[in-house]
This record gives sequence, structure tokens and C-alpha cells, in this order.
Amino acid sequence: MPTRRARHRPRHRAGGPLDATLGGRRGQLLLLVALVAVLTAAAVALVAGPDQTDRSVAPATNTVPGTGPGTASTTASASGTATQTTAPAAAALLDWADRELPPGTHLRAEGNVRDDLLAAGAPDDLVATDRPTGPDDLVLTVTDGAAEPGGRVVARFDGLVLGDPSPGTPTVEHLERRRALAEAVLANPTTRAPEQAAAVLRSADVDMRLLSLLAVLTAREGLGVAAFPRAEGAEGPARTVLLGAVGSAPVGAGDAATAELLTWLEAQLPPFAPDRVEVTDEGVLLSYRYASDPDALVAEASP
Repeated sequence: MPTRRARHRPRHRAGGPLDATLGGRRGQLLLLVALVAVLTAAAVALVAGPDQTDRSVAPATNTVPGTGPGTASTTASASGTATQTTAPAAAALLDWADRELPPGTHLRAEGNVRDDLLAAGAPDDLVATDRPTGPDDLVLTVTDGAAEPGGRVVARFDGLVLGDPSPGTPTVEHLERRRALAEAVLANPTTRAPEQAAAVLRSADVDMRLLSLLAVLTAREGLGVAAFPRAEGAEGPARTVLLGAVGSAPVGAGDAATAELLTWLEAQLPPFAPDRVEVTDEGVLLSYRYASDPDALVAEASP
């Protein structure tokens, strides 16, 4: 698990390189150009030199706690008494939600589960069952162990399950775009990734916001992808990555190339700007808050 040394929160500035590449009316054309550049470089390498089969950067890790500054406040006074078995789970869930969920998220919980969340410090409006919601609001459920049929498990906390009852479903076009970008990243001869991280890319099970960012970085300089950490029990596309290198230069605490990467990330605009950028001993951790349908977010930004 990465050791935290410094925390960097991107300041979104207009006119960032990724926004210019993927946003606006010319977004698709420029993204295609970047994709062609990645594939061309791969083809040249296959002709000019031996296959690069050793792509290890750093040991892959399965879980890293939390991503992104959160908005689900946990400063309200505790109400009631949580049960011994679920009190730690409720507190862990609220702590995770504070970092991982976007503004305006609603948590739906009933009975003892709601009581335990309130006792752990959840404000009434976060878990209010009668609070009105809009069509774009994110509404998640908290249950005591069973995910709803047709839903998506967002994370598990011992006996509690945080679920998305109506997750977005990517279209065929969205999935094809994901696969094309993931294949381009893997095909680039500068890409280095251990097998576990490479398997995630081959599956294209990566949040389109993150995958778009990785594709542009790969086309510009090349990448060392160390891991795609996930919360325990999380389903859906990966939205966190640990970068071990950019081009041939390692990134992480004490590495000279880290500052340049952070400056580049600062220039990015939503939805491509990471919600959290953290420098660790193992590399630079990039993460996005949970989105029910990230493919649609990118499609809207890249008409």
C-alpha cells in the first residue's frame, strides 16, 4: 500500500492539454490522431527491435484506501447507539464516502443500518429517506450484506454493502472506444506494466475518464503503470491508477520527473482532471470520484 508523503489537489485551469485533445468539436479527431500515433509507434518498434516482454514497474496492489476529496460530511453529532458488529463498518463507510463520493450524493438506508450510520456521525440529510432527488443526483444504497439485484457493489465494509441500484450501462460504441484506447496503451512499446495491471487494460474495464488520460500520456511520453487499486469488493470500471514512470523517468516521492507530471495534471479540466493526485514512495496515485456512468460523462465532453 503506498505510503503517503504529499498531497496535491489539481487546480483546474482553462485550456489544458488534455481538454484541448479530447474536448470541443475537434475532440474525436484529435483523439484519433493520438491513437494512430500510439499504434504507429508500436508497429515501428516491432519492426526495428525485439519485443519488449518485461514490463514490470512495481508490485501491483489490490486495494488503496479512498480516492478524491469528498463531500459527504461526517461532522454532525452522533445520534443513537450503533451495534457492536456494525459500528466500525459504519464509521469506515462514512470515512470512505467523505473521500470518494461526489457532491450531492444521497445514501438510502433503512432500519438498523440507518441508525448505525447516524450513530457513526452521518448527518440527517445524507441518509434522509424522504429527501427529494433530481434526475442527475447520485443515489446509493447501504444494506447489511446483500446487494440489490441488477445493482453494482461500489464498496464493502465488513457487514455493510454500499451499492448503486441503477448503474449506467455503457453502449456498444462506448465499449469499443474503451477497447481501442486500452489496446493502444498496451501496444505502445514504451508502456510498462506488470501482468495484473496489463490484465486490467486488456479487459478495458477502466473508467473512461482515467483511460482517456492514460491514452494521452502514453501518446505524449509513454507510461509505467504499476497497478489499478480498487476498494474492497468494488465492481465496475477501475478509476484509480498508480503510475511508476512517465516516459523513461520514474515518478514518485523524490523523483525529478514528478513535478512536471503534477504541473501537467494541474492543467486538465473536468471530467478528465483527476479528483485526487497523491505522491507516494511507489509512484503517483491518480483517482476519480465514483460516477455511475463515466462513459456518458466523457461522451458529453467529447461530442
